[in-house]
Amino acid sequence: MMRGFDSIESMNADELLVKRKRGSKRFVVGAAVIGALFFLVGILIGFFSHETEQPIPAPPPKKLDPAQFIIENVDVNFLKNKLKNFTSQVRTSGNEGNNELADKLKSMWSDSGVDKIHTFSYNVLLSFANLTEPNKVEILNKTSGTILFTSSAFEPKLQSDERNSSTLSYNAYCPSGIVSGDAVYVNYGRVEDLEYLVKNLSLNITGQIFIARYGKIFAGNKVLNAENYNASGIILYSDPADVNQAKNKSVKPYPDSWWLPSTGITRGTVYMGTGDPMTPGYPSTDYGFYKNRSKDILPRIPCQPISYGDAMHILGNLSGHAAPTSWKGTLPIDYKVGPGYENNTELELKMTVNNYLETKQVQNVIGVIQGREEPDRYVLLGNHHDSWMYGAADPQSGNAALSQAVNIFGQLLKKGYRPRRTLVFCSWDAEEFGLIGSTEWIESNLKIVGARVVAYLNVETAALGTFTMQVATSPLLQDALYAAAKQIPSPEKEFKTLYDLWLAKSDKNLEPRLSYSLGGGSSYAAFYQQVGVSCADFHFTFNEETYPMSNYPLHHSSYDNYFSYEHYHDPEFKYAKAITQFWTTLANNIANAQLLPFNVSRFSSALKNFLTDLMSKYEELWKKNQVNLDALLSAVNNFTKATEEFESQLAAEKDLDKQPYKLRMYNDQIMQLERAFIYTGSLPAGSSSRNIIFGPSHLNFYKDSFFPGIVETMYTIEKGEDEWNQLKQQVFLATFYIQSAVQTLTWDLTL
Repeated sequence: MMRGFDSIESMNADELLVKRKRGSKRFVVGAAVIGALFFLVGILIGFFSHETEQPIPAPPPKKLDPAQFIIENVDVNFLKNKLKNFTSQVRTSGNEGNNELADKLKSMWSDSGVDKIHTFSYNVLLSFANLTEPNKVEILNKTSGTILFTSSAFEPKLQSDERNSSTLSYNAYCPSGIVSGDAVYVNYGRVEDLEYLVKNLSLNITGQIFIARYGKIFAGNKVLNAENYNASGIILYSDPADVNQAKNKSVKPYPDSWWLPSTGITRGTVYMGTGDPMTPGYPSTDYGFYKNRSKDILPRIPCQPISYGDAMHILGNLSGHAAPTSWKGTLPIDYKVGPGYENNTELELKMTVNNYLETKQVQNVIGVIQGREEPDRYVLLGNHHDSWMYGAADPQSGNAALSQAVNIFGQLLKKGYRPRRTLVFCSWDAEEFGLIGSTEWIESNLKIVGARVVAYLNVETAALGTFTMQVATSPLLQDALYAAAKQIPSPEKEFKTLYDLWLAKSDKNLEPRLSYSLGGGSSYAAFYQQVGVSCADFHFTFNEETYPMSNYPLHHSSYDNYFSYEHYHDPEFKYAKAITQFWTTLANNIANAQLLPFNVSRFSSALKNFLTDLMSKYEELWKKNQVNLDALLSAVNNFTKATEEFESQLAAEKDLDKQPYKLRMYNDQIMQLERAFIYTGSLPAGSSSRNIIFGPSHLNFYKDSFFPGIVETMYTIEKGEDEWNQLKQQVFLATFYIQSAVQTLTWDLTL
């Protein structure tokens, strides 16, 4: 039944109540929707406002630029600290200080993060002075035996923080012995100096004791010349004309400047060979056959270095002819040649040399960073760690630079950079005795070196001075050197790059001045002259026109220490920094280039110039003696044409990076080019090189002869010997090897 209402009013109220209930539902739903919308908007506003508050994302990391990294990370403080540490002891090969330094290098390089560290040890024959019986030179009365003068065995300490010298002055490999005789002054001891005495002055110098000043030629050549002129012994000294050239006479020598003081003594080897004298031509391994040939190849007469203060006592009262003007140094004496003493026939010289030979272990330290694509192709950086005394300039400034290079490449390795080819860092031992460490290592690894080494880059000294860069190089590396120099900031503000500085100080040449004469004076010698590896050697130097010296004044003396380097060679170390940047950059450029940055046309240009020089001297004489010049000229022309065609062919190549075998072929042709000039036999006596084109001069081991076999033979002919058949043979060999080099640059084998 239907529910009833009390009245009409009550019915309307119920209807109203129903309507209100329905309206409330709509309101709640609408409010909910609106609230939800507000909530959603709030979330969106919060979300987007939260997003805009986030930091701006960092840009992607900058791609590593190894070249720029090298330049920015060569550190002056690193170089200073390492040099100070390396010069804290005497580092003569075979002593505790040198062994300690080798161990230190091994540890330090290992910490740098290189892939491998090796120590190669060899037992070799070294030469030492007798500490209990020092060598000496005396002036005495030969009748009474009274000693009037005795030379100093040590260099005295000249400043407060300097260490007392415990290393005797001596010339390595000179034999022991006691000789007496009259003194004869022989200037620099060159062949022309001795010929002047014998031919121009008609002096009998047989059996006398020569006294020669250092400079112009290698000390070993001076001793050899003295032997050939039958001297009983030879004394070497550094004349102040060569080592104390201060333009301002108020400038005092060391420790007030870099000039050698009157107490300074220049040590050094006089061994004319390279490598262990007991094993010439093969390595001094544990299983090697040691044949004592030292008597055949070592000096035969005593030799002793003295200071110029002591030399003044010997030279000051000589009798005989006045020395020629060009022979006169700057000692306060009248330079005469002797023999003997003025107004006193009772005086004579007596030399007592107590050197001894001893087999010692030497060790090379070798660090390796494996190449990523061509691990069997090696770029070598080398220096040596042994020194005659503290050796701040030679070699420890170079050693500090090498250690910096190792450190930088180690950092790059940790950052993921690995060069295309393998880098090998070499710290040689016993270099000062006769390039022993490097030569023994090459002899031990001869086949690998010949087949795999792309280039050897040597720095013996970082900075001898602050004038310009001095470079000796294979012609093939010339353009690579220039390219690297253009990448390096100049150490002097008035120039932009190292190249600009180098060019500006090259006598207005169109290109920076460099030399193709490497000679035999440092560790590159066996690489270049025995194997045919392309080599370069470089350092900063002084102005040689202002100061025409053979070397820096404190060379091989106890005063070549950290104090002298820091104060006089490179006070701010900015030139050592520039050389380190240059060296490391050059090595990286060669190691990482797809196509080796060598220019074969540079070699043919050099070859043409060498031949032109020979022809200007000897052409008429050769024609008169039926020497076949046409074939030699033809070979040089063929070689020039081959290099030009090779360079054109390279320039026309496209996408070599996509043709790895072809790229490898081109690189091998470039790398092997200089090997083509290595003679399998022996060049004429007097030449220690197997390189047909380059070899140390028999007159000066420090300088090259170009076409050494021809030059050495012509020397004997000009001395009156009939060696024309030998000359014809040498011309034939040069012709044959140049023509063979042509084939190195071609694809076809001509049968």
